Amino acid sequence: MPIYEYICKDCGHAFEKLVPRMNSVVECEKCSGSNVEKQFSVFGTTSTSQTTERCAAAESCPAAGGCGCHGKCGCH
Repeated sequence: MPIYEYICKDCGHAFEKLVPRMNSVVECEKCSGSNVEKQFSVFGTTSTSQTTERCAAAESCPAAGGCGCHGKCGCH
């Protein structure tokens, strides 16, 4: 069953709800109103790869020597 995010248009309460079917009636968990709107949801992921970030010294690093980050920033 998917979890959807809703906001109650009566009281403004935002909540998540496990919904068995798309056409299920969803009520606000705070005021029990049925005037709710499904919100756009985003999902999070994790990655095992390392990301590269620019270090603070990147702006002043010499072109040949780098900043001493050993390739972990975008200065090279």
